[in-house]
Amino acid sequence: MQGFGRGRLKELPLEYWLRVFGDFMTGFGRSMMIPFMLIYLKEAGNFSTWVVTLLTAVPQFFQLFGTSWGGVLADYYGRKPVMFTALVGSGLVLTLMLSPNYLVVYTGYVLFLVISNSYRPAAFAMITDVVPQDLHRDAFAILRTTANLGFALGPLVGSRLFFTHRSMTVSGTILAYALTTCTVFFMRETIEPLSKRSTASPDKGIFSKMQNPFQSFELLKRDKLLLWAVITGVLFLMAQLQMFTSLTVVVNDAFADQGRTLSYLLLINTAGVVVGQIFVTSLTRKIHFYALLSLAIGACALGWGAMILPIGPLRFYLTLILTTIGEMLMAAGYNPFIASLAQEGEVAQYMGFGQTSNILGQMIGPTIGAIGYDLGGQLGYVLILWGLLMATYFSLQVLKTKAESIQGDV
Repeated sequence: MQGFGRGRLKELPLEYWLRVFGDFMTGFGRSMMIPFMLIYLKEAGNFSTWVVTLLTAVPQFFQLFGTSWGGVLADYYGRKPVMFTALVGSGLVLTLMLSPNYLVVYTGYVLFLVISNSYRPAAFAMITDVVPQDLHRDAFAILRTTANLGFALGPLVGSRLFFTHRSMTVSGTILAYALTTCTVFFMRETIEPLSKRSTASPDKGIFSKMQNPFQSFELLKRDKLLLWAVITGVLFLMAQLQMFTSLTVVVNDAFADQGRTLSYLLLINTAGVVVGQIFVTSLTRKIHFYALLSLAIGACALGWGAMILPIGPLRFYLTLILTTIGEMLMAAGYNPFIASLAQEGEVAQYMGFGQTSNILGQMIGPTIGAIGYDLGGQLGYVLILWGLLMATYFSLQVLKTKAESIQGDV
């Protein structure tokens, strides 16, 4: 903990700590519902595994709108108004999930993911605004730790309430988002928005900024390092995000206990991050992002491979332990690396690409994993994930080569 050993936590301002509390609350609220949506849709609609993973992948595409708009609007109008609006909107659409009709529940779920996602680019950019650059890794580690503390507790509550008292679960999530909205209300704006700068183009209104739903994606054409960083992140997360998506069905099929064992497995993942993320970040502070992600790929390859070992239920726990280590290694470097590429006035849009990688990975990966599971059982599932991790490694080498080429030209 060298970076924090000299009392440097005092350098983190109130806005950062309010953000930390808000992430704990939203993490707790979201995780009471999201891990169980695949099981709910499969049982309510009597769908096969690949169909329900596809249904939950559809909203991931529309989340890209929220991420793009959130980044553009947060750079132009400021962090606070975008964060506040996204949180209020998320709470309002959650009321649709109180319906007894699973189609209305699904609609509310889609709208919730889209609107809530516009919050993250502004929220991550706010951290880079107020935290010294040499503390970015540590600040994101604390944030991730507290968010995962919420994720560790949420599934334990959700597994006991979601299938029997869904209205109570949804109401709890709405309350969590309401409390997070209050934290944003007391924050100050952390940048001077582009709309208020004398050099900014004339403000034509919020709708002019939303005409192109993928406006921030223009940055990928200009910044090749950003492009390959996103591709690498997407490939890694296509494998890693199986934990909260298709793996829920695999585990539920294996134990048939309405998500009880699943909640314990997710607890291992999230509690592991709570206990270890700050330690892993401190331990790897001097390791470059490329080496960090290589280690993460190796840990995840071993973890997913553990699923086919003849060791009974223990194999699932071993999978979660090893993939959690891989997840922490990747998280220690990915957002700070993206932030380091950003140019002035575009920080929120760049930070939005961390979430873009998450969305694209969850949009594509779980369906591919589910197809492998439907066709080849757990062996087919593991082979698919190994293939994704191999592709991640090759993409990482391309990113590293291009970075070295750019540095050599300078």
